[in-house]
Amino acid sequence: MDSFRSVLNRFDTTVSSWLGFNYLAFIVLGLRKFKQKRKSR
Repeated sequence: MDSFRSVLNRFDTTVSSWLGFNYLAFIVLGLRKFKQKRKSR
């Protein structure tokens, strides 16, 4: 049971970090598009 819990915990941390990375990438892309739109005006 302990080994299963450690595997589950490791998987959970990878998923959360993956989600965080995705959010970060979307924010960066959004900011880039926002800046480009302001420049084109």
